[in-house]
Order: sequence, then structure tokens, then C-alpha cells
Amino acid sequence: MADANVKSLDAVERFANDISGLRTSTRKITDEIREQLQRVTNWMEKELPEYWRNELRLAEKRWVEAREDLLRCEAKSRAEDETQCSVQRKALARAAERKSLCEQRTRLIPELALEWGQFIQESSTQVRQLDDLAESTLQTAHNQLLSTIETLKKYMQT
Repeated sequence: MADANVKSLDAVERFANDISGLRTSTRKITDEIREQLQRVTNWMEKELPEYWRNELRLAEKRWVEAREDLLRCEAKSRAEDETQCSVQRKALARAAERKSLCEQRTRLIPELALEWGQFIQESSTQVRQLDDLAESTLQTAHNQLLSTIETLKKYMQT
């Protein structure tokens, strides 16, 4: 103990308490990380695909409506007047663009889910290492420090 230059047993006890606090906060943080990862996984697997499927259905419906509006307008207007249905053409173009975006997002979701799954596997390993740190390494250090404190207290009483 002479090499450690410990001048106060209180400092060693505070250090033991700090290790215990670090262990507790590490466990809490790993639980929060798991919860957040699970939340994103649920969103990625359920909510996101459902959202884009619904958006695609709406976009297809709007595209059909815009196309029908354009066909009605063209049927009413004269063939030589090209500018008469420009609003309907623009609406159809916007609907087609939105439909294309929704189709693209719907196709990308499985790729994103695969990438997310790989990220989760890598992250889970790191979270388990943090758990091991909290449950094993820090616990062992805390127990050894408590044992050392007891030994020092006995030594100081003699």
C-alpha cells in the first residue's frame, strides 16, 4: 500500500462508491440503448413499410384521378387548343412523381431493414460488452476494493 500513497480511507471508500455508481449507470444506459434499438427496429419492420404501402395506395389513387380528370378535360376541349388542359397535365405529372417516389421507397425498405439488421447485430455485441463490464468487471473491482477497505480498517485498528 505504500506505493499507492493512500492517505485517507475515506478516499478509497468514495472510489468504491464511484465504481458502484458507474456500474449502476452503465446498466441503466445499456437498458436505454436496448430500448431505443428495439423502438427503431419496430418502426423499421412495421410502421415504415405500412406507411409507404399506404402512401403508395394513395398516390396510385390520386394518379388515377388525375389521369381521369385529364381525359375528361381533353374530351371536352378542342384538339387544337393545347393549353386548355395544362392544369390537369401538371396535376397528373405531380401525381406520377409522387407515385414513383412511393414505389421507390417501398422497394428500398427491405434493403434498409437488412442494413439495420446488420447494424443491430454489431451493436448488440457492443452492448453485451458493456453489460459484461457492469456485471462482471466493475462488480469484481468493487468487491475487491471493499475487501481491501475491510483489510485496511482491521490494520488501522491494531
